[in-house]
Amino acid sequence: MNRVFKWTLVIGIVVTLSGVIAGFTTMFMGLDNFALYFIGVVPIGFLFVFAALTGWIMAGGK
Repeated sequence: MNRVFKWTLVIGIVVTLSGVIAGFTTMFMGLDNFALYFIGVVPIGFLFVFAALTGWIMAGGK
């Protein structure tokens, strides 16, 4: 089960970082419609990270 939490953590980090990088890049390029989409993905990635860390700790955390 810890393997699932580790993969969820990695996916959450990747989604969060790619959303922030792509969102701010498109915002500075002036493409506000795309920036809203990419920055809107960031909370989903954060929820993946939070769920993975919570599950990992509750499962024993090794």
